[in-house]
Amino acid sequence: MALEQPSVEFVLLDRSHRRTDFLKTAVQDLTLADRVTIALGDAAELAHLPQHRHVYDGVVSRAFGQPAAVAECSAGLLRAGGRLVVSEPPRCGEARWPNDALAQLGMRFVRRTAGAPTFAELECLTTTDPAYPRTWKQIRKRPLF
Repeated sequence: MALEQPSVEFVLLDRSHRRTDFLKTAVQDLTLADRVTIALGDAAELAHLPQHRHVYDGVVSRAFGQPAAVAECSAGLLRAGGRLVVSEPPRCGEARWPNDALAQLGMRFVRRTAGAPTFAELECLTTTDPAYPRTWKQIRKRPLF
């Protein structure tokens, strides 16, 4: 994506040292270090830090958890008007992203692409409550939907 969008700055985050080390090497090899940054940490924790809280226009996720977890962590990273794009299994529907539950996070389902690969697009309507995202343990134990 960074190669295709030369005017966009990217922050890649992951909680695995091994994966972030790989990303750092790839970014250097592709000479993208001037506009691609790597952040090591849990999305649920990073979303509460001032340098990440409600500052991003977009979040692209490989669906690191259930839809409720992905939405909750992303809501803390996105600014109002920002978009979340999530990779999806090929045979699922809009019911995976219930707007009534997403409203708690200030988000709404926008659309799902057809064909393969499949993606869901959500919009952040407003910045989320400071309580979100909760800790990863809380998110997994009591998902919002």
